[in-house]
Amino acid sequence: MAAFALVCVASVPAQAAIGVTTVTAPTTVTNPYSIFTINYGLNGSSPLASAQIRFYLATTPQGTSNRVLMSSQQILLGRAGTGLYLPPAGLLSASFSYATVQAGAQSVLAAAANACAPQSYYIQVEADFGLPWGDDTLIGTTKLPDFYFTAGTLTPATITPGGTASFTTDLYTACPVNAPSTIGVFLTDASYNVLSYIGGIGVGTGAGTFSVPSTALTFSPAIAPGTYYLVLVADVDSVIAESNENNNQGAFTLQVVASQPLTVQGSASALDSDLPGPVREHIEQYAPTIGFVDGYASMPR
Repeated sequence: MAAFALVCVASVPAQAAIGVTTVTAPTTVTNPYSIFTINYGLNGSSPLASAQIRFYLATTPQGTSNRVLMSSQQILLGRAGTGLYLPPAGLLSASFSYATVQAGAQSVLAAAANACAPQSYYIQVEADFGLPWGDDTLIGTTKLPDFYFTAGTLTPATITPGGTASFTTDLYTACPVNAPSTIGVFLTDASYNVLSYIGGIGVGTGAGTFSVPSTALTFSPAIAPGTYYLVLVADVDSVIAESNENNNQGAFTLQVVASQPLTVQGSASALDSDLPGPVREHIEQYAPTIGFVDGYASMPR
C-alpha cells in the first residue's frame, strides 16, 4: 500500500500558479487620452480554465502600495492534458486609454497629462493575485509656461488731471519660467491707441501667482478729460517662450474728469483680461524699446 501511494503521488503533475514573466510598456505615453498598448508574458499552470489579469498604475515595479487599478480582465487558459491549464504562449497585449480605465486611474492619467513635465509610472501586470511585475513609462509632455492675469484693481477709477491712481495685479503661470521678465504698463486712449509707455515691473522666476503690490501712478495736470485704459502686458520684451502668446494682456478703465470736487474717489476699476484680439499686437509695436515717459503719467521706479 505504501509503495502504491508513492507511485500515485509521483504521477500527479506539479501545480504552479499562473505568473507574469515579462511586461513591456511604452517608453513614453505623451497623450494618455489616446490608446497605448503594453505587452506581457505568462507562465505556470492552473487547475482552472481561466485566469484573472489585473493592470495597475504604480510607483514601483512590484510594490502593491501607491498603485491604482486600471483594468481587470479574464483570459482563457489552454488544457495541458494533465488536468491542468496553461496560459497562452508568447506575448499577450492589452490596450488602454483614459476612456477605458477605472476612475482612480483616470485621475492619475489626467494629472499626468496636465503636469508641466512627464510623470514616471510603472504599468504593473498581476495574474490571479500573484506577484505583480511592471515596466516604467513616462506619461505626459514637457509644457511651456503661460502667463495670464487673474486679478487686479485700479483705485480710484476716476480722477481729475494731476491726480494719482494705484493699481495691483496678479500674474499667473502654472508651469515655471526660468528667466526674469517684465510687465509693461501702458496708457492708451479709448481705442487702445498707445499714448505712453509708463514703465516696467520686474517678474521673477518659478511658477504660480506673482502679485504686484499697490503701485501709484501720478498723471499730468495737462491730461485731457476722457476715457483711457491702463494696459498691462506680461513678458512685454518677449523673453519667455509661452504656450499661448496671445493672452498676456489686461486693462483697467480710467476716467479723467475736469469737474471738482470729485465724489467717486472710492471707486475701483477691475482688471479686464478679455481684450480684443488686435490689442496685443497694436500695443507691442510700441513696447519699451521706445522707452518714453511723456507728459501723461509716471510711476515710481
